[in-house]
Amino acid sequence: MKTCFAPWQVFFAALFYILVLSTSNLHAEGNNISPLPEPLTLEYALQLAGEPHPDIALSKAELKQAEAKYLGIKSDLGVNASLFGRAQWVEPPKPAPDQSHNDSSLSFYAKKKIFDFGKSSLKVSAAETEIKANRLLYTDTLNRRRMEIMERFFDVLLADLEFIRDREAVAVVFYIYQRLTGGKELGQASELDFLEAESKYMEARRKRAVSEMRQQLTRALLAEALNCPGMPPVTLAEPELPYINRELTEVEELTKKAFINDPAILALRAKVEAARERLKAARAEGNPILSAEFEASAHEREFGSRDRLRAGLILEIPLFAGGRTEAGIAGYAAELHRLEARLSRREMDLRQAVLEAWQQIKVLHYQLEEVQSLIKYSDLYLDRSRTIYEQGLKAYLGDAMVRYSEARLRLAQTRYALTLAWARLDALTGKVVFKGGSNE
Repeated sequence: MKTCFAPWQVFFAALFYILVLSTSNLHAEGNNISPLPEPLTLEYALQLAGEPHPDIALSKAELKQAEAKYLGIKSDLGVNASLFGRAQWVEPPKPAPDQSHNDSSLSFYAKKKIFDFGKSSLKVSAAETEIKANRLLYTDTLNRRRMEIMERFFDVLLADLEFIRDREAVAVVFYIYQRLTGGKELGQASELDFLEAESKYMEARRKRAVSEMRQQLTRALLAEALNCPGMPPVTLAEPELPYINRELTEVEELTKKAFINDPAILALRAKVEAARERLKAARAEGNPILSAEFEASAHEREFGSRDRLRAGLILEIPLFAGGRTEAGIAGYAAELHRLEARLSRREMDLRQAVLEAWQQIKVLHYQLEEVQSLIKYSDLYLDRSRTIYEQGLKAYLGDAMVRYSEARLRLAQTRYALTLAWARLDALTGKVVFKGGSNE
């Protein structure tokens, strides 16, 4: 039978295809997002950790805010200069020697704070320390982003392996179910055996559907983690994880390193120090202020009492602030106590996190050896089942393939869990998460 398409059908099909491609390109350009490569590698995915993302944007904004506060404080210590112009008409009194009506003037005024007995230096130091703290928090945010991407990447690979296992399990139970269906029709299989096989087939088919849905979900979550929503990757490259077999040092040594290098705890210490300096500055609000000023003026009407140039020193001694100083001291003291409590909480959590990661790595190393042994067994079992299959017993081969797929899944789960545990430990001890190679 000969099938053909009319010219108008070909035309509209081509037009529809062009429109779909154009819409996709416009969507990508509008969002300024480049498509992910195929296959997607873990190294490429981790390079996107610092790309625009809400977590990264928030951390950068807090750093910019700290820098802006620093510039504001520094500007208060600089020279403040102003130019004043006044256009004024006057009616001079009769005894005045100058009876002109134009009393316009132009003045230049400059003032600079010279000394305030340490108050400004404390504010500047606090602002600098706050910037340091926010830079450390950005490093911590970047590490957490890298760990999130790694976890999402591994979830996709595990979902694919789960689907392979469940697909092969469906093939096995379907073969048995189909064989019993024929036996039931011939009166060679009991109703109980048939219903049992049917129930197992339905269960295996449901599990396969769940695995298939999980493949889609994990890819969508990975795309979100990479800030590429609506652009899930199709294929992922299996990553090389050579550094998971590193030597694990004692937990006491790792805990010491964490207390010295953990970006989050270093940031909190810096914030505590900044809060202490702000509190000292608040207590110094009542200190005297010594300033220098200079003024140069030009007037249309000249009088003997009008100075063309003025320069002098001003000493300001605060006497009463209506309770504002006490209120400021109370507020900064409360902020200091809050940050000290957060630091103590972080120190407690840090000790626990290092211990948990250390224990997990030790257990996973044993588990890795166990699963590698299981892989060898499953491989040999599969070879033996292929021989049996050649003798006509298909179910044995299917069962062996399911076992082998399950062993591969367990191996991948162990390797990925070990990688993530090392990544958490690296982040806690101040290293860049999964930098590559040995990560030393």
